[in-house]
Amino acid sequence: MAEKYIKKLVRITRPLPLVEHIAFGIIDRGTNLLQVRPYSACHLSCVFCSVDAGPLTRSRISEYIVDVDYLLEWVLYVSSYKVSRRIHVLIDGVGEPLLHPQIEDLVAGLRSMGRVGEIAVETHGAVLSESLIERLRGAGLTRLNISIDSLDRDRASTLAGAEWYDVKKVSEMALYANSTGIDVMITPVWLPGFNDRDIEEIAIWAKNNLRNRYSPILGIQKYVAHKRGRKPPGIREPSWGEFYSFLEALEARTGVKLRISLEDFGVRPDNSLPKPMGVGEKVVARIYSPGWLKGEYLGYSRGRAIAILHSGDLREGEEVMVRIIHNKDNIYLARPVA
Repeated sequence: MAEKYIKKLVRITRPLPLVEHIAFGIIDRGTNLLQVRPYSACHLSCVFCSVDAGPLTRSRISEYIVDVDYLLEWVLYVSSYKVSRRIHVLIDGVGEPLLHPQIEDLVAGLRSMGRVGEIAVETHGAVLSESLIERLRGAGLTRLNISIDSLDRDRASTLAGAEWYDVKKVSEMALYANSTGIDVMITPVWLPGFNDRDIEEIAIWAKNNLRNRYSPILGIQKYVAHKRGRKPPGIREPSWGEFYSFLEALEARTGVKLRISLEDFGVRPDNSLPKPMGVGEKVVARIYSPGWLKGEYLGYSRGRAIAILHSGDLREGEEVMVRIIHNKDNIYLARPVA
């Protein structure tokens, strides 16, 4: 699995705060939906991956695995700021969250919280089995978001960057999960001019085979060419106008609802966690470990995790004066003060 290529696997637990680093912990974007990220590594190297995940990564130097009990404590903490009666959880990440060895314990712990409503997992589906699906259903999972970008085996494995990836098995597991009562939403990435026909085939397949109770059956994703991500040769990033025109035309041809919004999942605005550090502010941060990406360290200050951009040598436990350069959604970036 993913551990075969990981240069350094960092175990995340006390005293590191679990808000809000892009690669692990909890991301609160000011709604009643929390993104919960227990594991950052991936065993695929998708050719369009915006976060450069998998064995072919060029930028990652560490991967993170979070202690489940500690993560659940932080979910309770972040939820305490919310006023909505129901809090929804999406277990996702910059890798494959189902690779966490205690993923069922995480789902069960979330389900035991009285305020938690929908619990979804975002996955490429390659690790799904009937046994795992049954355990996740028993733990309280309500939806699987499964990334299938083509139903053709060769094209699917090419897009996944892994010859062993078997889309036939993944699609069979999607149908099995749906048959157990778990909602299944297929979430392909549209690569203009490359998999247009594939996505239409996926839409028709989903329409003919999936029966969800609460969720749309398809959530097409727009390809985004991130500066640190992978860019397939000959594929350009579409504009949002092109993307919505593509969805509108495909809806007309297939009869499948494709223009979806957060409201379709019961997600609405809610209180956000306070931001204890402002952009431009100097704070003392303590180093926890090497960073996720090259030229970074992982640190923390004032109850928040911080990605510290620095290529020099810093030691675990060392205190460093840094200047905050980014704090959107409580995701902090900083640089050491010279």
